[in-house]
Amino acid sequence: MKASSRAVLISALLFPGLGHLALRPRRGARGMLFLLPAAVAVLYLLSTILQLTNQLLAEINNGTLPLDPTMLLERVHASGADNFATNLASAVVLICWVSAVVDVLWLSRPAKS
Repeated sequence: MKASSRAVLISALLFPGLGHLALRPRRGARGMLFLLPAAVAVLYLLSTILQLTNQLLAEINNGTLPLDPTMLLERVHASGADNFATNLASAVVLICWVSAVVDVLWLSRPAKS
């Protein structure tokens, strides 16, 4: 497998920006432009999800929330987790992911002579 194909797959399947490190280690700073914002956004999303999960588990354990999928879904929607910050974080991850794949493809194109 060519290094450029491997770099595209790493960026597309693992995490944005990692393919830059595999393609050209000296271009690590360019990969960090995609990796760092995506990592911050993913950490924010994970912390939001974990907080909501802990709240739901506490309510289930207390008996205030029945273990009914419909009720759980209504409680998730009512929690306000779908707000501007989580939508922005999701958009940042998506933009970084697509941009990283496109940039790795751009960097791995053959040089014109």
